[in-house]
Amino acid sequence: MVPPGSPAAAGRTGEPPSGTLAGDAGRVVGGRYRLLRRLGAGGMGAVYLCEHLALGRRLALKLLPAGPAPEPELVDRFRQEALAASRIAHENVVEVLDFGEDEGGDLYYVMELLEGRTLGQLLHQEGLLPLPRALHLLEQVCRALAAAHACGVIHRDVKPDNVLVERRPDGAERVKLIDFGISHLSDGRRLTRDGVIIGTPEYMAPEQASGGEVDGFTDVYAVGVLAFELVTGRLPLLGPTPVATLVAHQTRPPPAPSAVRPGLPAELDRLVLQALAKDKAERLPSMQAFAAEVMRLQLAAAMAALPGRPGGAWPGAGWSDEGP
Repeated sequence: MVPPGSPAAAGRTGEPPSGTLAGDAGRVVGGRYRLLRRLGAGGMGAVYLCEHLALGRRLALKLLPAGPAPEPELVDRFRQEALAASRIAHENVVEVLDFGEDEGGDLYYVMELLEGRTLGQLLHQEGLLPLPRALHLLEQVCRALAAAHACGVIHRDVKPDNVLVERRPDGAERVKLIDFGISHLSDGRRLTRDGVIIGTPEYMAPEQASGGEVDGFTDVYAVGVLAFELVTGRLPLLGPTPVATLVAHQTRPPPAPSAVRPGLPAELDRLVLQALAKDKAERLPSMQAFAAEVMRLQLAAAMAALPGRPGGAWPGAGWSDEGP
């Protein structure tokens, strides 16, 4: 479960508030956003529930205090995080609505307020998901990243804690990709020095784990890890330490998902293992292609489950919506 103070808490509710910092309650930021309470905090600032003074709309505001001597790289990353998310107009990406600098020098940006749980929380609370549900969520993650890549944004930190799942009024689940704090913009200034490793070890592609150059294939790999975890309940590669995990992603072959969860279809094995190829040239060519393959699996499952089809649904794979 993601603690309320995690950077992944940005722009969402659905967990207990972490309280309000002294002096922040009632403060008006940028002349139009009244802070109501703090939702979370991390290395890239604090996130607040706020209200637009003129519209009365409740939103989420992320604030980076100026401080006595703010680190230039931190300021640059904060700006880039806001810019990265704001340029992607997609239903599966958190919407950034405003960016500015308060009269005291504090930087802020404003996001839609989201209701829901992170995918990490969902997996922790509910355990292994039925395969149709897992694939439905996975396809949305792929489409969110396809939209990001089309705008020149590489997320670089795809993991369950950065995927919010909200329940729509019609009962359907919708994914929102959040936390672009270490994203890379293809037309932006490079903020990471050569050889510096940044990200979450359990989801890092080999090139990212070695401090190399990242691109869309890096996100493809991370989604491969996420897909493996969604359909098996386990990570494909994990060492006793973060460094050992980084080495594992560079050197050890991952197991097939069906080796962990028997009964999963061979087509799913092939898809996940292709995404987890060490050589980026052997991975799926794009997130759009990844989404298309996930959709193909969903359609194949639906066809296999039709009455009168020989063999029925894939056996043992947890295709029932009631549970695995």
